[in-house]
Amino acid sequence: MPIQGFASSAIIDQLTGVLTSLSADDRKKEVAKTKAVYAFEVVNSQGQKHYFVVDLKQAGKVTDGTTEAAAAKGQPKPDISITVNDETFIKISEGKTTAAGEFMSGKVKIKGNMMLGMKLEPLLKRFKKLAESLPPPSATAPAASSPAATTTTSPQSVVVKGYEGSLVIAQILKAFGSDDAKRDAVLKKTNAIFQIDLKGPEGVKSWVLNLKPGASGADIVLPGTAAQNKKNAGVTLILSDSDFVDLAAGKITGQSAFMAGKLKSKGNVMLALKLESVLKAAKGPAAKL
Repeated sequence: MPIQGFASSAIIDQLTGVLTSLSADDRKKEVAKTKAVYAFEVVNSQGQKHYFVVDLKQAGKVTDGTTEAAAAKGQPKPDISITVNDETFIKISEGKTTAAGEFMSGKVKIKGNMMLGMKLEPLLKRFKKLAESLPPPSATAPAASSPAATTTTSPQSVVVKGYEGSLVIAQILKAFGSDDAKRDAVLKKTNAIFQIDLKGPEGVKSWVLNLKPGASGADIVLPGTAAQNKKNAGVTLILSDSDFVDLAAGKITGQSAFMAGKLKSKGNVMLALKLESVLKAAKGPAAKL
């Protein structure tokens, strides 16, 4: 999910998108090729810091946070820690410079296994190729006459410009997409399919939260309506983009929004209470709305 002020977060999003989209078996194969945990401390032009941990050793998942501890929560111990500024990280990912060269110039600091630092460019290049081989993102809901939306999604593919609530939905995919144990626990507890209709600057945009046991990391979030994705939603929730963001942030509750007329529903309205639990679980210490 894009992080304001950190252009290089797109690099991490690409890694996350690939890992989330892969099947469990394919993800294990990619992890086996690297066998390392990378930790990044990225500093932007304003001096702000953001932290990322990329586990390519065990579960194959990515976490982030505004503190090192938040990003490292639930992750194995890093084999290498890299401190880099936002601009340099982008240049490394684009092949315009190397981690080794920037290390010598002092723009990159490395702790841990130095050899893994030398492998950073090939790693990013490999995942870039994998990302290019994935189906193109579908940022908006398909037309009613279109085929069902693809069941392979990444955090980037569900984000719609002008809809801040889509970042909340992307966070759900990011939180549960590649963490099999966490996803299975949430699916078992929720056992429901939601259609979220958000009213924003370009009209109503829809997403499906497929939170029933058996859903894979690639299809727990689907752009478009339930009908377009050939799913049966237990409830459809209709609200403004800003109210959905407030709901996710805990500023309002589903019940209060419903009573105030801010939230409309079709189907089992009690499922809205379960959605609040999902939003809370997905938010975590590293969520960015």
